[in-house]
Amino acid sequence: MTRSVAITGIATLAALAAGGGVSYAAPRHDTACAVPARYATIQSAVNTTACTAIKVAPGTYAENVTIGRSLKLHGARSGQDARTRRGGGESVINGGALATITIDADNVTVDGFTLNGPPSPGTAALVMQTGKSGETIQNNVINNPGRAASITTSRSTFTRNLVKNTPTANDGFQTNSMPVRDVTISDNTFTGPTPSTYNADVTFIEGDRNLTVSGNRSTGTGTLVAFFKTTGGRVTGNTVAGKPDSSAVYIGGANSNITVSGNTISGAGSAIRVVNRPNSGVTITRNTLRKNQYGVNVGPGAVSGTLAVNRNSIAGNTAYGVFNDPTSGGPVNATCNWWGSLTGPGPVGPGRGDKVSTAVTYRPWLKLSSLITGCQEARR
Repeated sequence: MTRSVAITGIATLAALAAGGGVSYAAPRHDTACAVPARYATIQSAVNTTACTAIKVAPGTYAENVTIGRSLKLHGARSGQDARTRRGGGESVINGGALATITIDADNVTVDGFTLNGPPSPGTAALVMQTGKSGETIQNNVINNPGRAASITTSRSTFTRNLVKNTPTANDGFQTNSMPVRDVTISDNTFTGPTPSTYNADVTFIEGDRNLTVSGNRSTGTGTLVAFFKTTGGRVTGNTVAGKPDSSAVYIGGANSNITVSGNTISGAGSAIRVVNRPNSGVTITRNTLRKNQYGVNVGPGAVSGTLAVNRNSIAGNTAYGVFNDPTSGGPVNATCNWWGSLTGPGPVGPGRGDKVSTAVTYRPWLKLSSLITGCQEARR
């Protein structure tokens, strides 16, 4: 009896040549929850409870999609990194003046779309405003004339998205109105020209906890991430090409346990700015801060305890490598940094490297630009 099995490649050719009674059956494509093959609109598929995974074909869909249950929504480019993919074949959702996708459920995945956001920062391309959790937003191109995402969902991940900010954009990804925790924003690219009123690519506020911003690239937008009244933030491995009137990493008051490590920042007014009400437990380490106006800039009343700035490469910053306002409220421990010169920092220090202000401890310093070498004072 002839059996029908799906076999491919060399195994297929060998079986046919042997005449073993094996025939080829083409793999089946499940169209049960396909748009528009079975459902004319994305929303009609979402409304069908049997559809836990929805596949949307290439094309343009003028819809405002509201998701009220757990499901996976796959665009035509699902699984393909939005930062690097080329060509057409996109599933495009145009939301007009309203949110493109609104999520009101736990454990929702949106993967592989182009989302055209609304023009006003009062809403967003993606709205997650209901205190749910477990969302995954990945591999999407978000054309952002207003705000890319409004977030009050915990345990959510945003990864491999390309956010194209237009000149009217005011925000990228922003949490608001309800504290969240365990939010990861990793390996995204934020790009496009923005005005001086643009706030930040990522903003965390008002009681948010356990926040990770890692592996992102920000070009031309000024501020990658801003923290206000948060606990437990990690900013790691990001690359920022800033703007002279902006701070690439903004620690904006009443934050605790913030670590900024392994980032490369250039072209900013301040690579890292610590300001406003006292911030505690701030650690700045192993970053490359070059050709900014300030490498680290600490404002009045900004520090509770000691701010740690160690094992960074701080060079070519035109105003100060590390500046600590006399009324910041705490000292800055800036030992074991590379200042761009074997002789260490100036003008308070003895060297020809980047400047440090008073109330900054700079001895000993690194004598090589490698941040893993020993920490000892260079010979003069």
